[in-house]
Order: sequence, then structure tokens, then C-alpha cells
Amino acid sequence: MSDTNINENKEEVVEQHPSEVVKSYDEKIEDARKDLLKAYTISRRISNILMFVVVGAIVGIMFLIMSNSDVLKIIGYVLTGLVLGGMVVYYLLTRKRIPNKVSEYVPLVAKLQNEEIFTNDGFSEVKYETEEKLKMDDLVGDGVYAEATGINSRNIVRGVYKGHHFLYSEAALLRPSSKKQQVPPLFVGKYISAPNQMKFEGRFIFNFKNPKQPLDLPNSVSDLVVLEEKEDLTIYGPENANYHDAINNKVLSQFKKLVIENHLLNVNLVFWGGHTAIYLSYDDAILAVPFDKPFDKDGFEQSKKDLLICFEAIAEE
Repeated sequence: MSDTNINENKEEVVEQHPSEVVKSYDEKIEDARKDLLKAYTISRRISNILMFVVVGAIVGIMFLIMSNSDVLKIIGYVLTGLVLGGMVVYYLLTRKRIPNKVSEYVPLVAKLQNEEIFTNDGFSEVKYETEEKLKMDDLVGDGVYAEATGINSRNIVRGVYKGHHFLYSEAALLRPSSKKQQVPPLFVGKYISAPNQMKFEGRFIFNFKNPKQPLDLPNSVSDLVVLEEKEDLTIYGPENANYHDAINNKVLSQFKKLVIENHLLNVNLVFWGGHTAIYLSYDDAILAVPFDKPFDKDGFEQSKKDLLICFEAIAEE
């Protein structure tokens, strides 16, 4: 359950006090999104036009090749070579255009969002990795989810909040599936881990859920018992354990400010002696990089507030 997973990767420093802002972060994201969408739309349009032109050319070439005239047949073969050659040249010239724009756009969105989240005065030493990925052991070792078969992650951020070190990332834990049956992930959302000074045996898991549509519930709790259960909260821990004795009440009070509504679908908190991990499950409006739909600023602002609640809770420990 290590809170660090340092690789040799490209590292970006989050500017704590940006210079004069000409445009807001959401305007910059929208401008970049529109540029990418425009380039993609033009590329698709040109490709569709060329497809019709090539199909028309192939029909004409077939008539030439099937004619009784040797001259027309030669012309047909020459045109075939020109069409094929033109297609190859077009492919070579354009095949990386959109992927290159995407590879520039995605890090830009992450950079702008990170600077908006982590420029609060409480943050310091904030750096984020552009290429590093979480390892599955990093999350499975928390003891919240079992049977994970893979992990996807991006935007790993390390820093300090009011003297407390943390790791933040966007991640998805995948469960077993097959070609015939695709199953939903165990967890999709924002992940935070941090060391703590608590001392107790075992672990406690707090699951804040939507009782009408529970999602991403913990499934690695067979060694624990339900210590407390309400409609929207289940607390797991060792048998006969008292979580009030183990966990600072100020920490729990801060976490209880999280509200499971709108884009926030579920929250799992796990406390070990020495380690805290937070799983915030969100919908696609928050997690997907905006492309064909405008950037959801209101949703992002809400997720930013959720994260600050979590960091404040960590700082209360």
C-alpha cells in the first residue's frame, strides 16, 4: 500500500501563482476543444468526399479495363496506379494529423484543470506526471475492491496540502469480462491516497452511496463486518472494533460534507493505520475529455469542491 510509485517520466510543475490570465481556464479548454473538433470534422468531410471520388474513379476505370480497346485498357491501368498512389500519399500525409492534435489537446486539458484545482493556497510542491500510470497493486492493496483484472489511469499528481503529502489520479479498475459479455468496471473516478498517523489494526471502509442507484460498491469486505448501516452509508471494519476510537472525528465530519448527487455517484473511504485512500466515482461528464460536447464547467467546479473537501479532511488528521 505504498503512496509513491515514482517512475522516470515527464514531470510538469503546477504553477502556484499564474501570471495575468487573459482567458479563464474553461474558455481555454473550449477554444482547444473547438479547434480539435473543427479539424476532425474537416478531416472526416475530406475523407468522405475522396471516398466518393475514388468509388466513381474505380467505376470508370473498370469500364476502361473491360473495353475491347487496348489503348483504353492501358489508360485504365495507368489511372488505377494513379488512384492507388494518390490514396497512399494522402494517407501518409494525413494519418498523424488528428492523433497529433489529440496528443496535444489531452495534456492541455489536464494542465488547465490541474492548475485550477491545485492553485489553492493550501497546496505546495505540486507536480504531475504526463506519462506515468498507476499500478493495479496501488489500488487493490487498499482492500476496497477485489477481482480486478486491470487498471487504466491518467494525470497522476503528487503534492502537499497543508503539510500532508498526497497522490491524486483519475483511474478505472476493470473487472473480468469476455468478448461476449462486457461488464462495468469496479470503479471509475478520482482517486486520492495519503499517509496518516493513525495507529490501529485492520482497516475501516466508509461507503457513501446513492440508495436508489448504488454503483462502484466495495466488494473486498468479506473479512470485515458491518459496523453501522444507514440508507446512504455503510461502515465496515473488524468485528467489535470502534471506529470512533481509531479515526479523528474531525476527519469524519469533514468527509460527511460530501454529497452523493449530480455527477458524484459514490464515495469509498478506506483507513488503515498509516494509510488513507479515497475513491470518488463520477459519471462521464466529469471524467471524459470534452470533445463533441462543450466542457461542463459547472460539473468540474462541483468535482473541484469535492476534492477540496477531501484534502481538508486529510489535513484534519
